[in-house]
Amino acid sequence: MLICDGCDRGFHMYCLSPALNAIPTNDWYCDACVLGAGADFGFEDGAEYTLASFKRKSDEFKRRMFSEYYEKQTTGYLAGPQMEGQVPEDIVESEFWRLVASPYEDVEVEYGADLHSAQHGSGFPTTERAPLDPYSKHPWNLNELPFQRESLFNYIRQDISGMMTPWIYVGMCFSTFCWHNEDHYTYSVNYQHWGDTKTWYGVPGRHADMFEDAMRAAVPELFADQPDLLFQLVTMLSPDVLVRRGVQVVTCDQRAGEFVVTFPQSYHAGFNQGFNFNEAVNFATPDWMPFDISSVKRYRQYARSPVFSHDELLMTMCEADAKYLQLPWFQRAAAEMLVRERSDRTRVRALWPASGALQRRMREAAWDDVGLG
Repeated sequence: MLICDGCDRGFHMYCLSPALNAIPTNDWYCDACVLGAGADFGFEDGAEYTLASFKRKSDEFKRRMFSEYYEKQTTGYLAGPQMEGQVPEDIVESEFWRLVASPYEDVEVEYGADLHSAQHGSGFPTTERAPLDPYSKHPWNLNELPFQRESLFNYIRQDISGMMTPWIYVGMCFSTFCWHNEDHYTYSVNYQHWGDTKTWYGVPGRHADMFEDAMRAAVPELFADQPDLLFQLVTMLSPDVLVRRGVQVVTCDQRAGEFVVTFPQSYHAGFNQGFNFNEAVNFATPDWMPFDISSVKRYRQYARSPVFSHDELLMTMCEADAKYLQLPWFQRAAAEMLVRERSDRTRVRALWPASGALQRRMREAAWDDVGLG
């Protein structure tokens, strides 16, 4: 008899689907507990570490998971060019997806994710700390990139942590960033300063709808309980499953000194093969504007607040430089805003007819005041 670590109910191992031949060595949860976990499923706050102490934790975990690669061997299937402790990347990747696909194995790792670079320090030189360093103003410095001449972030008045100010990420083996696309469907750029490989999987923006359909088909119970599940960054599905459903998936291995850029609306996910240090930020160029319109409509569909106001961005750009009024891409975005605003006002007046009469009386009163002047 197998006891669920969540609800303490007992289950016959051979009655499970798939059946188990042995009692799991880690915590095990029944389907009801997994599906009923709701918003609590996914991530918890971990302990606080220095880089040195987190490296020790990461290295010890990887040594336990792949102990055979940390034993000096000169014969057998491990004999080859790799040094002691060097685990082939395809071996780590295969084990990662085996664990993801296994409903009855529980592995806990920690991830130093979404750490504010202004608080913890950026891996790039900054003008405040190193004003004479030529790289402090380099356009590929992630502290500078969001505000290059063509970036529309120059017209957003608030500082948005994680989008306009870089976040840093300290990974350990199997720490994961689940399937998601960026806020407002913006571009993102990720740089690895040092450490073990980060493995990425990406879906082109044109396949975003197919990707979402495939995810709902794979775990319909989770989406029935949480329609906005993909906003929560807690869902991982094998690329093999997506490809079988016709979704295009690409992959890359990011190593120290390399940038990875994701394009608007593209879903991406991945995991770390060991201890590493990355930094990431977002940016937006004029070709992104139609994607922002789509993202705002999506936020409205799921009753989620946008990170910034799309309409305010357009108005700020127009006020800052009248040249935008002559650009076709800006004209299309402004026309969409005008049509949408008129539609919203018409709908409000239909719901509350008295509001229209009140507005007319206010305009008449204002005109009378002008006349008396």
